[in-house]
Parts: sequence; structure tokens; C-alpha cells
Amino acid sequence: MPPTPDQNIPLAVDLDGTLIRTDMMWESLAQLLRRNVFAIFQILFWWTRGRAYLKQKLAARVKIDPATLPYNEKFLAWLHEEKKSGRKLILATASDLKMTQPIADHVGLFDEVLASNGAVNLRSENKLRALTEKFGARGFDYAGNSSADYAVWRGSRQAVVVNASPGVLKQAAGCTTFGPVFCENFSHLAVARSVCNELFWRSGYLFAIVAGLLLACAFPKLSLAGFAWVAPALLMFAATGKSRYDAFCVGYLAGFTFWLASLYWLLFIPVTGLPILGWILLAAYLALFTGTWTWLITHRSSPDTLSWTRRVLWTLSAAAAWVALEMIRARFLGGFPWSFLGVSQYQLVPLIQLASITGVYGVSFLVVWFSLALFCAAQMILKNPAKRHGWQAEIVLPLVVVILCFTAGLFRMNHAVAAQDSMRVTLIQPGIPQTVMWDPRENERSFRQFLALNEAALTNEPDLVVWPESAVPEMSEENCRTISAFARQHHVWLILNGEDVSTSKTETNYFNAAFLVNPQGELTRTYHKQKLVIFGEYVPLVHWLPFLQWFTPIVGGWTEGTNSVTFPLDGLNLQSRTGSDATNKVITIGSATPPRHSAKTAVLICFEDSFAPVTREAAQDDLDFLINLTNDGWFGDTSEQWQHMANSVFRCVENGLPLLRCSNNGITCSINGYGRVETIFRNAKNNEYQAGVLTLEVPLLQPSEKSAATFYNRHGDWFGWGCVGVAGLLLCRKMFTHYR
Repeated sequence: MPPTPDQNIPLAVDLDGTLIRTDMMWESLAQLLRRNVFAIFQILFWWTRGRAYLKQKLAARVKIDPATLPYNEKFLAWLHEEKKSGRKLILATASDLKMTQPIADHVGLFDEVLASNGAVNLRSENKLRALTEKFGARGFDYAGNSSADYAVWRGSRQAVVVNASPGVLKQAAGCTTFGPVFCENFSHLAVARSVCNELFWRSGYLFAIVAGLLLACAFPKLSLAGFAWVAPALLMFAATGKSRYDAFCVGYLAGFTFWLASLYWLLFIPVTGLPILGWILLAAYLALFTGTWTWLITHRSSPDTLSWTRRVLWTLSAAAAWVALEMIRARFLGGFPWSFLGVSQYQLVPLIQLASITGVYGVSFLVVWFSLALFCAAQMILKNPAKRHGWQAEIVLPLVVVILCFTAGLFRMNHAVAAQDSMRVTLIQPGIPQTVMWDPRENERSFRQFLALNEAALTNEPDLVVWPESAVPEMSEENCRTISAFARQHHVWLILNGEDVSTSKTETNYFNAAFLVNPQGELTRTYHKQKLVIFGEYVPLVHWLPFLQWFTPIVGGWTEGTNSVTFPLDGLNLQSRTGSDATNKVITIGSATPPRHSAKTAVLICFEDSFAPVTREAAQDDLDFLINLTNDGWFGDTSEQWQHMANSVFRCVENGLPLLRCSNNGITCSINGYGRVETIFRNAKNNEYQAGVLTLEVPLLQPSEKSAATFYNRHGDWFGWGCVGVAGLLLCRKMFTHYR
């Protein structure tokens, strides 16, 4: 029988979306990222070299089993018939040849393969040119599925449309003669579903991202504290059964998601370009700790295969590992003790009394332990549904401990001693925009407005006035004289922040300092900030790596202080004060009677109240209360101010001391010694971020009324270091089993 005209015309067949219902480039990208999430940086570099180069590199690293691909079965059956009739079939695809050839061999129908080669991306016009050179103008039929195939169809004799949308089908009809159509069960989302299934579901990345978002929601401003009790369990669900490296990637992605969402306020820093870079780099660094946690505690086998005793030991050691990594994060490279897991529970005041013994780390431990017990309970329900009550044994122990801690916290709070004396303190919140602080032309005007705000506030006759960080533009001689005159005129103690300079023959040091000025206008004490903000107040290794200066707006560097300083307030004339003055926001916290005439405080500058050891050192000298001077105006009206306040809550519980926070733009407030936020400044429009004044009565206990220092204040991070020891044993065991 002589061949038909169609049999004499070769048929070129596209691969992606035509022969198969997916795209090999996206499939290989998903597989590579599932195996190695850090490959994203390589991928982005390859992409800058062009799609052909990218596909070549992917083909060299990813092997996809052709038998597992989703073929268009009806179209494939038709190709078999065409092949039987003697027709020449060519697989012409933009996928790389190294990735395409195994598929052609598996299908067993194609006489020739045309594909991308690393230099040329065989797509659209490039594909038409290759087919025309081989078979002549309109010397071939072409089977395709997308708008990229329009150019090829225009140069072909006949268009075979496969797995295409109605829009593509309509356009194809205008390109050339219409051939067979195979568009049943077309789906726009087929490739996306396949890629998402590979990249997010099978990898566990979807659960990791959700876990990271839940953690972010547990912290201020949303403060959905219950999510913190679920997120570690979800993270462990995503990591269980994975290899060590895959478990690390799952934890890293969860941490990266959490920190990106939680630290979004870095993007509000009024500097062009640098905030987004710092935001990404900081999140990438902090995510290493979450990735290390999943790597350290994840086993190939599911926890439900262990005995109950071993499961309990596993949950306890995993909680200890979490705390150990928080301990390291608080100290490594200067430390970033921000948003520890336990801090998410700052509003559960009875529960967080545990921090008076263990520090914030005890609360973090409790949350992780309970969460992993929930994970084990869920595993028991899923794997052993016949044991209807077996899951209860998993959570009973941590649940009892949580209840005991909550009850003990209530007991501790109910036995508080009521103070008989108090002193009146006025906190000034100027609300100065950060951009104004950088403008020398605005400094004098801003300072005058700030002093006017003080004048209006001093009708309450306070004993102490507190100014926040960066309220004074510069400590010039004229400004120093103005400050001294202010204290003398109103006969008040004044605590303020400014720059201090120390010079010697060899060097000049600049300090971020707090000053105590007495009612006679004399400077009596100076404290130098000990914990500087990286890339905000100093640039690490700048002497050896000068280019690091490019990543920060600061032009110089501050010097760290060496020790805490007590600020004694003597000669106070304390009186019994009650009632409330709504105009000036006077809040009475306790009744007052003579005869106390002195008080002691210590100052923490900026985010120093996030560092438990710094606060503990400051709280050693029989203090009455702590003061935090901060400028959170860098970050606009965001959740940063609330996250900062939540961190400081735990310094109060750990040391059993009240804390007064005086901020440039929020949150100016008072926190009692049990971590309860007593008073927050809000203006008439209920806004925490605007300029205003908060005056309050700070209770002062008599020396005989003061209870002993908290266990944490006396012994420090004993619990945290114990967890570091447990984590060290886990690491040794992990390394031993790896090399055994």
C-alpha cells in the first residue's frame, strides 16, 4: 500500500506540556530545591546566564525517572499509531538534551531528538529555525500546547494541538492548517500542582512555612500565644522521616519564614536599599538555629516506634536543645536575644513566673516540651487508632507541669507585699521622627519643642523626669547648660541619654550614655551602654573588612561600656499621694507615706533590656526599679515596639523588679516586678506612637519589706547552661552514630 501524504511528512512533537502534562525545567527546579534549599542561590546565578544554561545545569544535577512522568495517554496512543504507519517522529523540545534523551528512550517512538544544548534554548523561533533547516519550509507537522508554539505552527504544514487552553486552540487555528486535537482534561494548574506537590508537600516545606507563620503570629502585635504551643509540633511533623540534611532544610525554611515575617519592621528603617538587604541577611542567619534544631533531634524512625519512656526522654531532650540554641543565639557574635519562644507567653503572667527561677528559657522549654508531647499524641492517634486513649499518656506529664507552674505563679503573685511609699516619675515620649534627628537644621527646633513638652508635664511636681534615647540632639555646651538649668529650675532629678566622649593620647572613644542629673543641675552618675547594635552602632571587623561600612548608614563606631552603674536618688521628699489626674495622665500604683527619702535605679539603653545577663548585673545592688531608655522610632509605627516591650517583661520577672520604659515613639509604659504591664502611654486618640507624657507613682518598698532576690537573680542562667550540656550530649551522640 503506498504511504499517505501524512505519512511522508515528519511530525515534530513538543515535550513539556504536550507529550507530558508537566514542564521538565520546573520539575527539575522543584526536585533540586527539595533536596537542597540553598541551591536557590546557584539557580539565580544560572538564570542570569540564560534559560539554556540553566536547563543544562539542572540536567547535570537532577535525574528524573521517565516512568514516573504524567504522559498524555490519548495523545501517546495516537503517536503509536502514527509510528506503526511508518511516520517519522521527532522529539523537538526546549528541555536540555541530557534530560530529554532518557524520556525519548523510554517512550521508544522517536527517530530523532532536537533539544536545548546549553547555548541555544530550542524554543519558539529557535525551534522553527532548527526544524526548517532540517525539513524545509512547511515540510513538517508540529504538535504543541502553548503560546510559545505559535511561531513553530506558522512555519509548519499542520498544527496538532495537545493539552491546550481554548485561547491557544483558537490562535493555533489561525497559524496553519488544523490537525488532530487532544485537549481533553486540560488544566491551567497542572504544572503548578505537580511542582507544588514536589517542592512543598513531599519535601515538608509547606508545613515548615506554616509552622514559621504560626510562630510569627504568636508574637506581638498579633500575640496569638497559643500558636507557639503548636508550631514546634508542626515543624517536627514536617521533618520526621527525613534525612539529616533534609530535616535541616525543613527547619531552616521554617526559621527563615518566621524571621522574615517577624522582623518585617526592619524594612521601615529610613535608609534606601540597606533595610531589605539587612532584613534578608539577618533572617538567613537566624534561621540557622531552627535548622540546627531539627537536624539535631530528628530521627529517621517515627517517635511512635519508641517506648513511652524513650519518647518522654526525646521530648525533654528536644526541648533542652531548643533552649540551648536560644542560649547560643543570645551570645554568639554579640548576641541577638530577640523573640525567644517563651517571650510569646508574656501575657500569661502566672505562667511566666517560672522565669524567676529559670529565666525566660524555662518558659521556652515548657512550650517546646508540651508541643512535642502533642506531636507524639497525634502520632499515636494516627498510627494506632485502635488505642483510643493511648494519646493521653503522651501529654499527661507536661500538662501536669504546666498546671503546677501556673498555680505556683498565681500563688507567688498573690503574696506580693503592698508598698507604703512611692515616688512620682514622669516619662517623656517626644515622638521625634528619625529623619528629623539626622537633620542638623531641625535639631534646635525639635529640642525646643521637647522642652516645651516637659514644661507642660511638670505641673505634676514629679521627683524624677526621664527622657528617652536620642531625645537630646547633641551634648553641646549650650545644650548641657540648658539641661542643667532645667533640673535646677524645677528641682527634679533627671535621667537622660546622650553621647559621652573619652579621650586619651592614643584614642578617642564615643559612648552611648545615660546621665543622672541632680536637682542642683549637677551630673552625678554616667552609664555607658554595654550592648551595641550591630551595623547600627558598630560595624564588626571593619578594620579588616572596610567594605562592610557600605552596609550601614553610620559613619563611625561607638565603644562598649564595661559595667552597670547604679543611679542613687537621694533627698527625696516623698508624700502620700492618691487619686488620678486625667489631664496629665497621673496613675497611682500604690499608696505612699513617709519616711523614705531615697531610691535606687539602674538604666538599660535601647535593646539592652533584651539581654538577661546585662539586666541581672544591673539589678544586683538592692534596686527599687529599673529604667529603659530606648528609641524605637527607627521602625515606624510597627510591631517592633511591642516585641521589644514583651522581651523586657521577662527581665522584670527574672529579677523581681519593676521596669519603667521611656521610648521616643512607643511603647512608654510601666511593668511591675511580676511582669504585668501596668500602664501604657496612649494619647487622646488611643495611639501609643505619638508625643506625650506619662506620669505615675512608682511603689517603693521599705528595706524590711523587700523579699529576697529571685533565684534567677542570684544564680543566673543555670537552667540554660544545663540545657546546653544536654544539647552537647545529643550532638556527641549524633556524631557518634554518623561515623559509627
